[in-house]
Amino acid sequence: MLENESGITLKRTHKKVELLLPSIIAIIVLMLAGNFIARGFISMNNISSILMTSSLLALMSISQNTVIIAGNNGIDLSIGATASCTALICPLLPMDTPLQFIVAISAALVIGAIFGSVNGFFVSIVKIPALIMTIIMGSVISGTIMVLTRGQPSANISMLLKSISGSIVPPIRKLTFVVIIIVVITEIILTRTKAGRMLKLVGDNQNAARITGINVKGVLFLSYVISGSIAGFMGLLIVGYAGSTTLNMAVSYTLLSMAAITIGGTSLSGGQGSYVSGALGSIVLIELNSILQALNMGQGMRLVIQGGLLLVIMMFNIRAPKLRT
Repeated sequence: MLENESGITLKRTHKKVELLLPSIIAIIVLMLAGNFIARGFISMNNISSILMTSSLLALMSISQNTVIIAGNNGIDLSIGATASCTALICPLLPMDTPLQFIVAISAALVIGAIFGSVNGFFVSIVKIPALIMTIIMGSVISGTIMVLTRGQPSANISMLLKSISGSIVPPIRKLTFVVIIIVVITEIILTRTKAGRMLKLVGDNQNAARITGINVKGVLFLSYVISGSIAGFMGLLIVGYAGSTTLNMAVSYTLLSMAAITIGGTSLSGGQGSYVSGALGSIVLIELNSILQALNMGQGMRLVIQGGLLLVIMMFNIRAPKLRT
């Protein structure tokens, strides 16, 4: 009995290593390539900058990963709009004291959760396809931003919010440290708790989940609530990182989050994924973007390359199950 349990544990560990290894290798290779292209690429300042930007994308990858792991052709294309909304609205709240800062964070989480609950209701209950529903929701949120702000973002950013860019121990800054903690906690929840197992089972086989007594609609609904709330939180953090607010400042992270989680090995059919591997995939993408910038490549060309990379990754992701059989 013990031998069987140890064998299962070894298999699970082996699968986790297989999932993380490609991203880890890519990070090392890109780091060395970047230093070859531009001296100073592996300096503490540049690594710190890469980790900061990767941290924001890692949060968005958690949002995207949650709904995709839940299955049912899940996807959330409204997370960029949600983050942009909280990035513009929440800085209007006073954040001069730690208590006020906590209130602002709570507001960002609640706003994101409200948007996520609307997505969850129409996807899980009304049965509107997630792709269509979240595109519609993204458009509604963007319109809401324009109505509430009249296209004029807040110019006064709290010093307490800006302080998240402060360094703890080079190259780790406060924002990076916070995101690392979030990634670790969510990974533990996904892999070691009943809630995480339910999420994966629903994504893998809804019929089997129903037989075991799981409320499939409830799990799908909550996956979008979680996705929205994390995206809302990210919107507040990106303001602290940038030190300013602009319209649609987080929209580009939507497709990047898709690329990050597919690099990390998340199955687009649901039931399989890892928040840690999604975070590693985020580092890979940000490193690639930094290298393209070092080559003085224009933004338009960078977007073309990122889009092409996402297409290739998606193709491999779709073909991978067939290749294994």
